[in-house]
Amino acid sequence: MGKNPFEGQPYNVSVVGKHFQITDAIRNYVFEKISKIERLTDSIIDVIVTLDSQKLEQSCTILMNFIYFHIKVSAATDNMYSAIDKASDRAVQLVRKYKDKLKSHRFKDRTTVDIHVNVIKPLQDDLKAINDDIEAENAARDEGKYQLHQVVNKETMPLRTLTQDEAVMKMEISDKSFLLYRSEEDQKLKVMYRREDGNYGLVQVQ
Repeated sequence: MGKNPFEGQPYNVSVVGKHFQITDAIRNYVFEKISKIERLTDSIIDVIVTLDSQKLEQSCTILMNFIYFHIKVSAATDNMYSAIDKASDRAVQLVRKYKDKLKSHRFKDRTTVDIHVNVIKPLQDDLKAINDDIEAENAARDEGKYQLHQVVNKETMPLRTLTQDEAVMKMEISDKSFLLYRSEEDQKLKVMYRREDGNYGLVQVQ
């Protein structure tokens, strides 16, 4: 196994293969690319690089965890080395773009509260059949027959106070479809989401 140049560093680098055998040459190439990103910031917690091979497509996904954020980038080509190059170049671009913000968040205390989220299980019954039954039968009499969605689990997620620029940054460096946060400007709850045209929409929760 190739030597990990990050041994002794305050963070770990993991290289994972899916349908792809990780050779020393590939592992060392990944380490070389990550070391270039490391020179840009000292706020990294850990890095997970996933290499996947699907028929003629070779893909590389890099997940970099920071204190308050994570960066996830992917690239796919017909060559694994090329996929690693493209994914690492994208990670470098994002880290350079938000270098100052990533560094400042390492020491900045943010107001964070936890909000509780119910995990809803979809109805397993055929909705059309249920609607047909309801039309044929007395809805009030059969009300107990048709149950609401079942809550199968409960989760807690952090609700952070962010500026609008920080919310945009979090969306750009992650793969999430939306972000719920408290606005630092007016202390109101807002939801930022990805639009199909590549822009971001912003909804204020009254």
